[in-house]
Amino acid sequence: MHLPFAATHKRRRRLGFTLAEVLVAVAIAGFAFVSLYASIAQSFATWQRSRERMRGNQILLEKLEVIRLYSWSQLNTSGFVPSTFTEYFHPASSGTNASAASGVAYTGTMTVTNANVAPAYTNTMRRVAATLNWVRGGVTNRLQMETLVSQYGVQNYIY
Repeated sequence: MHLPFAATHKRRRRLGFTLAEVLVAVAIAGFAFVSLYASIAQSFATWQRSRERMRGNQILLEKLEVIRLYSWSQLNTSGFVPSTFTEYFHPASSGTNASAASGVAYTGTMTVTNANVAPAYTNTMRRVAATLNWVRGGVTNRLQMETLVSQYGVQNYIY
């Protein structure tokens, strides 16, 4: 059966999309794609900042834990505790030189001062503060950690 021209024209018109509908759909899809890309890029940037901060905490903890094992005379010897240090996000693996270290460079300082404690303990305790700085994307990041060390600390325990 053959339909008249007006009926086939209406039927074809219902099956297709107008140019305006296609343009709106493309605009919505483009906006969704750009939003998805931006959120994924932001997620990776946040993840990287988190990894850098975690590595910074690891470096500070390592430095302070080593300090806790020094003897009292070593801790009080001027220059024994390094006042500055540099570490990297990806430390050099064994068998390679320091120039092979890669990633973000962390620069740190360590200071040994008298502890702010009761006068009876002033001569037997020290405060060790470590500060770490690194630059990412033109922004300087900073972490600080400190610990107290006692004259009769971990190294004098008998197990």
